[in-house]
Amino acid sequence: MDILRKEINSIYYSQALDSELLNAAEVAACRRLAEGYVSVNGACSVITDASCDRCYLFAGRLGALMGLTDAPQLYQEVDSSDEDIIYNRLHPEDLVEKRMLEYEYFKFVDALSPEEKLHYKATSRIRIMDRSGRYIVLDNSVQILRHSPAGKIWLIMCCYDLASSQEAGIDINPRIVNNLTGEIITMSLSDRKERILTEREKEILLLIKEGKPSKQIADILGISVHTVSRHRQNIIEKLSVGNSVEAVMAATSMKLL
Repeated sequence: MDILRKEINSIYYSQALDSELLNAAEVAACRRLAEGYVSVNGACSVITDASCDRCYLFAGRLGALMGLTDAPQLYQEVDSSDEDIIYNRLHPEDLVEKRMLEYEYFKFVDALSPEEKLHYKATSRIRIMDRSGRYIVLDNSVQILRHSPAGKIWLIMCCYDLASSQEAGIDINPRIVNNLTGEIITMSLSDRKERILTEREKEILLLIKEGKPSKQIADILGISVHTVSRHRQNIIEKLSVGNSVEAVMAATSMKLL
């Protein structure tokens, strides 16, 4: 379940990095940076290569606390632009807001000059289920480490560290921060969260939750069964789930209904 994955991947694809000559040494350099960061503070860091849909995950002692591994250190190469091993443990509400923040951040930096792209990062505080099944609070940041020769978004670093305060807020405290000037942009994600599902999709999901079949839903709403089926499919795709039952569970846990 990873809402907004398609939207974020569309930004990666729009960079058209396959048409550029990229230096593999830059990937290796960023991997060393992430590994060094983790070796110093024992946290967790992920390098995403937007050119080939791959990420490199490094975790120190925090990885064991997060339930990612039993070992004191973890390294994984994943053929995906997303660190699903982490996302699958995030609180569903926080996952929605983290993905919305990332989407807004990538849209924001995509419009900037190559050098300006490197000055901004997105920050948040998110809940993740630890190895004992309870939620702990992490500080999270996302930033562009390298742009391509043409100035496009290329190598991205995502960092996770244990928050100094374990009290969860009303949201993930989303910010976009300029590391050069100190500018802080406070993000409001509530309106966008409300618009993930249309009002009609919410109506249909609530009726599915009540156990009503498509024919009855169609009769109640005065629409065709075909239209109900189309809405069902749209909901499943938006929420990145396998069926309508999972969609109800996901939307409920994300508080989209």
